[in-house]
Amino acid sequence: MEKSKLLTSLVVLILLLPYVNATLSGPKAKEQFVLVHRACHGAWSWYKIVALMQSSGHNVTAIDLGASGNNPKQVLEVRHLSDYFSPLMKFMASLPAHEKVVLVGHEIGGFGISKAIETFPEKILVAVFVTALMPGPTLNASTVYTKVPIFHNPNFSKEVII
Repeated sequence: MEKSKLLTSLVVLILLLPYVNATLSGPKAKEQFVLVHRACHGAWSWYKIVALMQSSGHNVTAIDLGASGNNPKQVLEVRHLSDYFSPLMKFMASLPAHEKVVLVGHEIGGFGISKAIETFPEKILVAVFVTALMPGPTLNASTVYTKVPIFHNPNFSKEVII
């Protein structure tokens, strides 16, 4: 029950955002949203929100992270977080220089959007952390990538499976 309330609140917030902006600054083009799923899910987990947002005229892209959803990478090929988040990083790199997006991350997806914010700050309009991991100024995503031993263990994926 709580999950549906959270998702409903998120949808309302996202759908109201353009109207608040339009009121404050005049007419504005619809935003491009990039949705990043939680662990053990895929882009499919956003299907209701994607439909609602697209029906409101927004551009929405839901990313399948490494070895998730329709992503062809196998679980044992995801040895580092960079492998897991590579589809998001590739998508962000492919955006035109002038385009800014609204990143939305759920759970560990928040960690991925944190890394995207650090790597592509000029392409981010705003980031939304939905019950998500959110590294801060003293513990940024790059520090976690390089300092936490489990992420450097070549058997990381196997340990998760076992």
